[in-house]
Amino acid sequence: MRPVRLLVVGSIVALVASATAFANHLDPQKKIRPADQERARAMLLKKADVGPGYTVNRSPGPEVEIDCAGLDESDLTLTGEADSPSFTRGLAFLSSNAQVYESAGDASASWRRGTGAAGSKCIQTTLRREFALQGARLTSFKKVSFPRVAAATAAYRVVVVAQSQGVEVTVFVDLVVLLQSRAQAALLFGSGLAPTPRAEELRLARLTGKHMAAAMRGS
Repeated sequence: MRPVRLLVVGSIVALVASATAFANHLDPQKKIRPADQERARAMLLKKADVGPGYTVNRSPGPEVEIDCAGLDESDLTLTGEADSPSFTRGLAFLSSNAQVYESAGDASASWRRGTGAAGSKCIQTTLRREFALQGARLTSFKKVSFPRVAAATAAYRVVVVAQSQGVEVTVFVDLVVLLQSRAQAALLFGSGLAPTPRAEELRLARLTGKHMAAAMRGS
């Protein structure tokens, strides 16, 4: 049963990651610059960051279509983007992504839309729909308190109930998003047993915040 539950947890984490990224035709315009690509990659979690016992999984996650005006970024411009692989250990999953915008104004506009009430409602509605298609149900999506580890920090907890070989499995996914200058980064923590310990989330979020500050210095 353990491998099946692992698959359930992994698919749910991947779905949350996809839904909280960008939204197809509402995506920002892309003018990718090599220097900003390197900056985005420098912000990602690496195997050395997450600690021993984790397995690296580079399989792409599912694509989720979001079609909400509140998350429309078609007027913004992205100049760098990167995704880490997934890191798995038992029923625990970690992953991260980063985006660099053309200007601090664009990054701040994206932040306001994504963390505002309309953006949160859009993500919640999308996740509920997508999980229902997979026979799972979203039982909770809420903003939670989290220490500030960058210029701006926000965190959310997603709780999903799914079936694994006839047994209900509760999956907890915590999303921590950071804003620094022209950049945003997101960390996903998933578990099929209990929420990821806050101390571990804070350690990796602080590390990501340091990576962001270093990458964006003087940019």
